[in-house]
Amino acid sequence: MTPLAQTDLVWGAWRARQNQHTREPSGFADLLARCLDLDIDWIDHADIYDDGAVEALHGEALAHLDAEQLKRLHVITKCGVRFPSPGQPGVRTVHYRSDAAYIQQQAEASLKRLGVEQIGLYLLHRPDYLMRADETARALEDLVCAGKVAAYGASNFSIHQLSRLQAASDLPIAAHQIEISVCESSALDDGRLDRAAQASMPLLAWSPLAGGRLFGGSDAFAPVRACLERVQQDMDAGGIDEIALAWLKNLPAHTIPILGTMKPERLERQANAYRQITLDRQDWYALLEAARGAPVP
Repeated sequence: MTPLAQTDLVWGAWRARQNQHTREPSGFADLLARCLDLDIDWIDHADIYDDGAVEALHGEALAHLDAEQLKRLHVITKCGVRFPSPGQPGVRTVHYRSDAAYIQQQAEASLKRLGVEQIGLYLLHRPDYLMRADETARALEDLVCAGKVAAYGASNFSIHQLSRLQAASDLPIAAHQIEISVCESSALDDGRLDRAAQASMPLLAWSPLAGGRLFGGSDAFAPVRACLERVQQDMDAGGIDEIALAWLKNLPAHTIPILGTMKPERLERQANAYRQITLDRQDWYALLEAARGAPVP
């Protein structure tokens, strides 16, 4: 059974150091505690978020939690992306790595920064076009066998890249993290959704609110925004974000939104609404058509 089988929501820590409250360990711990109060016990990280500083912030925040909270908390983190930055000396251009030595090195570094003995879910952040699937799979399996990682998965892979990695591994790919929302629905047609449903593999939905673009700005989102507002009014929901998140619940694969808000009150509202709101099938399709700007075939 996948470690995310009973999980419906994840909190994403990507922007934690950009918020005045969560940028400090005590404030970050406050939000972790609020997540746990809401039965959100998986926290999404990556080794590149602020050059590892967000993982380190998580590790420092653990000192502010009690034993029961620490026991309940699980982490997801990712590796494989390289780009020029102060934390990646010698990197000249954006590229990806999936070789065994690098995966082992990054896992050890993440464990140390996060302050945990085991990473609950370890993801390859981006597909490496130079990936030697056998080598990559063995490296990930070795981490699982050593108890440093509970399960592994992928992020932003195509269905073919995912299949190649799975064919090389004796362990199931535990989850696939992709961008999916009412405004980014390509996974419905390119096989990623169907593959996840067929394999009972959870989809972790990053940017489930289209990176905030639903709430204003581009006129390209005006039609779907208007449709969201209509459904919101019909259902007496608290905001169009609640409707956009509920849209993901109708998918046949186990889809888990990664909530990125740093505001406890918004996190609570979104989590409660997600668990209460179920969209009518016709509203679901109306939103899809509004977002795509064309009728379904």
